[in-house]
Amino acid sequence: MSEVELPKERVSATSQNQSPVPPSDGEEIDLRELFQKLNRHRLVIVGFFLLMSVITWLYVSQIIPQYTATTSLVLDFRKTSILNLEEVYTGGRTTPATLGTELEIIRSTSLLERVVDQLDLARNPEFNPALAEVQDVGHIQEFKAWIKAWFKGLWPEKADDLETTETDSAFRILEELSPEERELLLRRNIVGVLQEGLQTENRRNSYIITISYTSRNPQMAALMANTVAKMYINDQLEAKFETTRQANDWLIQRLDGLRLEVQAAEQAVKNVRQQSGMIQTRAGTLLEQQVSDVNAQLIQARLKRSRAEAALSQAKSVMESGGLEALSSILDSGSITQLRAEEASLRGKRTEMSQRYGPRHPMMIQVDAEIRDVQDKVNEETVRILKSLENDVLVARAEEQSLVQSLNRLRTDVGKAMEAELELMELERQAESSRRLYENYLGRFQEIRQHDELQRPDARIISPAEVPSAPSYPRKGLTMGMGMAAGLMFGVMGAFLLEALDRGFRTAEQLERATGLPVLGMIPAVARRKGFPDEYVLDKPHSAIAEALRGVRTAVHLCNVDKPPKTVMVTSSMPMEGKSTLCLSMGHLTALSGVKVLLIDADLRRAALTKRVTIDSLPNARLEDVLLGEAELQDALVVDKVSGLHLILAKGRTASAGVLLGSQRMADLLQNLSETYDLVLIDTPPVMGVADAWSLARSVDALVYVVRWSETPREMVRSALNQMKNLDIKVRGIVMTQVDVRQQARYGYGGYGYFYGKYKKYYQE
Repeated sequence: MSEVELPKERVSATSQNQSPVPPSDGEEIDLRELFQKLNRHRLVIVGFFLLMSVITWLYVSQIIPQYTATTSLVLDFRKTSILNLEEVYTGGRTTPATLGTELEIIRSTSLLERVVDQLDLARNPEFNPALAEVQDVGHIQEFKAWIKAWFKGLWPEKADDLETTETDSAFRILEELSPEERELLLRRNIVGVLQEGLQTENRRNSYIITISYTSRNPQMAALMANTVAKMYINDQLEAKFETTRQANDWLIQRLDGLRLEVQAAEQAVKNVRQQSGMIQTRAGTLLEQQVSDVNAQLIQARLKRSRAEAALSQAKSVMESGGLEALSSILDSGSITQLRAEEASLRGKRTEMSQRYGPRHPMMIQVDAEIRDVQDKVNEETVRILKSLENDVLVARAEEQSLVQSLNRLRTDVGKAMEAELELMELERQAESSRRLYENYLGRFQEIRQHDELQRPDARIISPAEVPSAPSYPRKGLTMGMGMAAGLMFGVMGAFLLEALDRGFRTAEQLERATGLPVLGMIPAVARRKGFPDEYVLDKPHSAIAEALRGVRTAVHLCNVDKPPKTVMVTSSMPMEGKSTLCLSMGHLTALSGVKVLLIDADLRRAALTKRVTIDSLPNARLEDVLLGEAELQDALVVDKVSGLHLILAKGRTASAGVLLGSQRMADLLQNLSETYDLVLIDTPPVMGVADAWSLARSVDALVYVVRWSETPREMVRSALNQMKNLDIKVRGIVMTQVDVRQQARYGYGGYGYFYGKYKKYYQE
């Protein structure tokens, strides 16, 4: 695999973004990706397709063919009805309910019983189960025998009991029936068989009715469809003959009764007219005109009375508030006006005289007497006018009361006249109704006697049934097509279901879209027969996995071009994801290239590297001893004999692992080692199980996150990265390990498997 180089824009963006936020899992699916998903599960799709095809073929091959014959009839409802309001037989306006009724008549028990008698179906083995048992041979009998044998092989005691019980109960029921009841039961069963095989349908927006019958025998299917159609037409004719006879008898009786009713009604009208003696004018009756005149006079009288009462009420109100003086000032009277003018003149004269004479002067006394005399006359005139207003009110009320009494008398007379008129109108309506009804019945009776349309059916056959040449069921081509389509559909659904259940990452693109971090490399899996990957890369330094590891090393180196990271921490979400193998394999290859490399086993709980390195003897000191100050660094260093890789191993099962890894002594140790070595690889525990790696993450230059191909759950990866984001821990990139090259190649262009297939000639496996 060629070395992986990250663009500078991505590198800088990743280095600045210390805690990338994983995007949501919603991915846009294009057509290429859709076909890739289907291609990855093509075996599932093909399997479902073949399975459903075989099942459909077996189903079709075992079904007994059925033949359907169809007779077409046209309905003509343009017939004369006996009555104008009700339809005695089929006729008049056609509605969906009418057509539905005709369809039910065709399937009715009474009509099908005639078909049974016409064709003597009781002697036909297809309809008589007793005859069918005698003549039932061939494949059907063999199939029944096979079913019984199979059932008996599973539950022999139950099969015998079931067969014996069913047979005994059936014979017992038949033996208890009389011959007439047996025949009736047989007819009902035959009618049920006919109804099951008979189909009736009305073609949309037409008067066409189709009668179809399905049978194993094509000749029987055609015969049955044509016979049912003929019986339906005969049934219509018989119904019309019966209807005509009943209608004639009923109409004759009805006409006699109606004739007498008309005569009696006309005589009653004549008698009422003679007794009432009502005078009729152009504008109505004489009483109605009198009522109208009196009513108009009453309205005027009420208006006059209202005005008089209003004038009197106003006069009394003014008098109560101001006396006669105030009342006289508002009365419209010529005498009062003249007296007021005379009073005003005398007051003016008194005013002039008061300037020359005193109040006791004879002339002043005379003028005052004249003024008092005028005021007395005004009061007298005012009282007279008030009494006149009261008299006007009394006269108006008396006139109104007289008109009311006259109007009441007239209304009483009008009521009596209206009762007589209503009685006359009712008698006239009854007479007219009886006359029209009699004429209507008489006309219908004459039409029935003159026309013979009642003897013609409402339906006629336009297309008799022919013997079908091919079975209608099963339709092998259509059924096979539907079965194969169903198999293809189930296969596609299964493929998408498997895709939905696959919660791991399969491509670098998926991983980058889900995490927002660059994928530094994809490490192919090594077959178990080839040994451990770290041993395999030593034996095959130019293999695909070796080239992939070199690409990861280059990608990590280029994470920061100006200052390449020296201390690189490798961690993962769960155990068994290949982080220790990645560290050891990459350490071997890097050491073989002449780079001074140190691998630190910082998994203080498991110490996975101790059994994987090739050394003469284990050191006396481990990483825990160095961090506790109980040993020097040189005492803990060992060198792999094959690759020259320097290692610091761990004891494992350390209780205070997180405290040691997060201590200042560990940070100082890494700082010193970065000055001595070109690259320091640190293998740490999984981040989701224990918190040891969190303590160490801030002390390294770069953190590489390991994800196992198709195994590490996506939710766990997101959870770990979110936790790193919350702790402000930098993640330089992700490495996907244990990639299945063949399966990964199915994920289309751009995947590692695609490049492996193109460039595998460059590798030395």
